[in-house]
Amino acid sequence: MKLIAGLGNPGEKYVNNRHNIGFAVCDFLAKKMGDSFQKSADLMCDFFKKNELVVIKPSTFVNESGQSVSAVAHFYKIGPEDILVIHDDMDLEFGRIRLAFNGSSAGHNGVKSVIAGLGAIDFGRLRIGIGSPRRASGEAGRPVNPKQMPADFVLEDFTSEQAGKLPEIISRSYEAVMSWLEEGIEATMNKFN
Repeated sequence: MKLIAGLGNPGEKYVNNRHNIGFAVCDFLAKKMGDSFQKSADLMCDFFKKNELVVIKPSTFVNESGQSVSAVAHFYKIGPEDILVIHDDMDLEFGRIRLAFNGSSAGHNGVKSVIAGLGAIDFGRLRIGIGSPRRASGEAGRPVNPKQMPADFVLEDFTSEQAGKLPEIISRSYEAVMSWLEEGIEATMNKFN
């Protein structure tokens, strides 16, 4: 059994936020697999299950995602090595994807919560670059707002230029997820990093 957890904030007002890119990839995955999400109050998430795969979008806020991920992992008896967490990453330039296994949260509070919830660091991460307010990630390569706080930046919607590129980024992320399911983390890292 494998678990894919896309990180994001629940609620309509957050749908197009940078922080919700993990949810967007899971929505695309559900569409491609011909499935739809169901709510589970007990597991604190929206989820779908297909054969030996469970895909979730925690119904907690990003910084508390570990509660849901650990509840689902415990319920289905899924070990950390069979978990892939999909999340935004300000350390990567916009649109870049990178897979990782093991390691720290790299400052991402949602990943930090997952580590705490699982009591482990040995799970996969699909990091999707959203740029940073302090680096060239805005229109025509200009900094979005060098004085902006990172917490505010991740809760903003993508710029119109970035939004136009999201379908391609989400599609590439989907390919990485499918590779992880079929070939494992190391082969997928070699292919996509």
